[in-house]
Amino acid sequence: MNEQYGLKTVGRAFAVMRVVGQAAAPITLSEVAAASGLSTTIAFRFLRTLEAEGYLRRDGQKRYTLAQGESGALGLEAGLVLLDRIAQAGAEGVSPRELAADTGQGEGQILRALQVMRAAAVVEYDPLSERWIIAAAMIRFLRPLMNDQVATRLIRPMMAELAAEYSETVSWFVPAGWDQVVADVIASPHPVRFVLEIGARYPAYAGSAGKAQLAAMPQGEVEAWLSTLKPIQQTDFVVDPARLARELCAIRARGYATSASERVSGAASAGAAVRGPAGRVLGVVSVMMPEYRSSPALLARIGADISTRAARLFGAQAIEENGVKP
Repeated sequence: MNEQYGLKTVGRAFAVMRVVGQAAAPITLSEVAAASGLSTTIAFRFLRTLEAEGYLRRDGQKRYTLAQGESGALGLEAGLVLLDRIAQAGAEGVSPRELAADTGQGEGQILRALQVMRAAAVVEYDPLSERWIIAAAMIRFLRPLMNDQVATRLIRPMMAELAAEYSETVSWFVPAGWDQVVADVIASPHPVRFVLEIGARYPAYAGSAGKAQLAAMPQGEVEAWLSTLKPIQQTDFVVDPARLARELCAIRARGYATSASERVSGAASAGAAVRGPAGRVLGVVSVMMPEYRSSPALLARIGADISTRAARLFGAQAIEENGVKP
């Protein structure tokens, strides 16, 4: 299990808790899914796990609240900041004094927060180094994604086929609101390659994977979002919302997107969205390579190939054979 992937996934579990904690009233599953950018299935698994662990309560109308009450939301924000800092320290760990200096909180407050997190098996204390590290028990938060049948039965085999066909890096992105998160990667065998970090989060307005996701979303919602978009430049490529809106129309028509140095300098890619039987966007599969190994014709061929394979994933025969109904 990739350590950073695990930490990012735990962050998503805490994001679900934040949504519940910041709600003005008890919140339903569908409301949590919409606010957190997760699918209903994944949000349900996170909610049930957090409920079983004692972090959330569910009432008779199947609405959720924080188990520790309204004050838990503020504590959660501080806990996420601490968790990020401890995660960045890795196996080396970090001391309360360093955490206090980095976060601007008092050392006493830090210690109390660490003790709460330790009791919840989120962090561990190393008495030899007198430093704090991420707890191995955090893996329990990964179960919703580890048990995702769509990824294990359908997406991963498709990625393996694409990797064998093109010998380039293949990535699986899942939607997170107007962003997307890298959920799985098969690295290129070439010594010169680009490999995105599992768990990394990217805005959807750049890169073939991001544009493929936007093109598969409701056009009216996307255009409304683009009208207020203030993109952050990631490379020398400048995102123009008006130009992007026109490009998305072309992507919808052909079924795939391509890009060059939009998200990562020197990298080119092609990607297509994967839809479930009901038409919901499950994610995007992308093939990524150095620009010098790419060409517009090659990217178009790969994009069309991904789109064709994705369309076949949830045909009636595939669903019957795999028993997957997302």
